[in-house]
Amino acid sequence: MNRISAKRGGASSPIFARSPAGLERTHALWTRSAALVASLALVGAAHAELLTFETRPDGANEAVRATVKLDGTSYDIAGTLAKPAKPPSGAKALLLETQPSEDVKPLALERGLAVLSLDFGKLPDKARAPALRDVLGHVRGALKMKRLLGRAQGPDADAMSDGASAFDGLLLHDAGREPAAPTRFIASWGADGYWREKPRVEFANAAPPNGRRFYLAGIAASTAAANCAAPVNARPSAPALRALFAALDEWTAKGVAPPASRAPLEADLAPAQDLKWPKIPALPAPPEGARRVPKIDADGNEIPGLRLPDLALPIATFTGFNTQKDKKGPLCVAGAAIPFAATKVDREKNADSRPALVERYGSRAYFVATMRVIADKLVKERLLLQQDADAYVAAARSAPF
Repeated sequence: MNRISAKRGGASSPIFARSPAGLERTHALWTRSAALVASLALVGAAHAELLTFETRPDGANEAVRATVKLDGTSYDIAGTLAKPAKPPSGAKALLLETQPSEDVKPLALERGLAVLSLDFGKLPDKARAPALRDVLGHVRGALKMKRLLGRAQGPDADAMSDGASAFDGLLLHDAGREPAAPTRFIASWGADGYWREKPRVEFANAAPPNGRRFYLAGIAASTAAANCAAPVNARPSAPALRALFAALDEWTAKGVAPPASRAPLEADLAPAQDLKWPKIPALPAPPEGARRVPKIDADGNEIPGLRLPDLALPIATFTGFNTQKDKKGPLCVAGAAIPFAATKVDREKNADSRPALVERYGSRAYFVATMRVIADKLVKERLLLQQDADAYVAAARSAPF
């Protein structure tokens, strides 16, 4: 077990111990780590203090436990540390995720990064940024990491933006604010960001030189189907996030500029009440209230942003909103997916104005071939990985017509 204790008081220094052997680190490492704590105390919040940081073997990974004291209250932070099977010979790099998932982690390990997953869920929003700064300073020093990337969503992404100086690059999803230069970042958000009860903050200007912005058209952050009246929009954001992470990794490691931003500008948005929806059976009523949202095409699908293959060649209308099945039940937070009819007869029977699958694509062979063209183009643009392009084509072979 590796253990770091940061004691309060001018005379104490961080203590590094390794059990069961109890081997001590060198005096140089003690001194360097003490300097880290001192510098973090200056840049972090005034009442933030890292009390302990421990790691212990846990199968193929290491279990992590940290205790942070903020405004007189102590909080425990748990997590895991996974290391790549074949560490690169060059500078070591670490990806920090505050919401453990398998969307990006396998890719990061494959690219030679260690992955630290920490659960900040018990911390109040105001405590997350200083906690990140304290924990990351120790991790970076103890693990001798030369490069540190972060990935988070919502409040955790905002906290990373506040503590951006601790990172070389950030992959932010649905964040309300972005880091200042020089930290490089790639930010993304989905359709529900415009349609939820409290829409996300929309950035009025283009991304700064140290950042890129990607709107994931027709993708909703939540796919929870609880109490939703219409079929749930389950389009995954993972293919886009993997490609964007690979771009961020190359940007921070090699200086290779990422793809240009794909996010709505003012001209790409319209008042929600002005959208001209096609006749779609069972389309949920859009949320009321003044808001500007992405413009839509003749199928009701969004036009601006990064259109992944399953939206560029759709089999349904995908929205960022849905409605509650039971008005007394929990809030439905997912988007909706209203499939196209298979044939012209089917759509006319349901008064559906959208062309049926057979009308628009003719045959499955044409659909699969076109999907390959669209997916390969995104691969060349570095907006999709080859493995995900192949997955879209494989799924197209099972299209419902």
